[in-house]
Amino acid sequence: MNIEVTVLKAEPAVAIAKAAVTMEEISAVATEGLEKIVHYLNQQGVQIAGIPYLAYKNGNADFSRFDVEMGIPVEKEIPVSSGFFMSQTYEGKAVCGIHQGAYTDIEPVYMALMEYMEKNKLESTGVYYDYYVNDPADTPEKELLTRVIFPIK
Repeated sequence: MNIEVTVLKAEPAVAIAKAAVTMEEISAVATEGLEKIVHYLNQQGVQIAGIPYLAYKNGNADFSRFDVEMGIPVEKEIPVSSGFFMSQTYEGKAVCGIHQGAYTDIEPVYMALMEYMEKNKLESTGVYYDYYVNDPADTPEKELLTRVIFPIK
């Protein structure tokens, strides 16, 4: 797998959040959350300007629960309501890798990124991102691409 250290620029995003999500719940929570955001953006007449993401925050010690932010980048900040909020994608240095295939098979990418960080003495910020490069509605599962990003200090 190709792992790279890169510098990312922030993009404004419309987001929603859900606390204490288990790994078993993540797929359903992500699907529902991102669909809500797309619907909201369509209602507001706002164009999507980037790749949808999930940010995993405040994980517990065994990584079984996370607070999750689901977001979709937009061109500029907009007024928001009804549980939606303005956020931004990560800006700064990060370790990145690409997963191809089913979302449920992503763990080896996470393990490889953690190993790379340990080997290179890089420190995580404690937040992890999955960016969904293509749409599962029109992409075969084996061709799904997820960009995994570990922001570093």
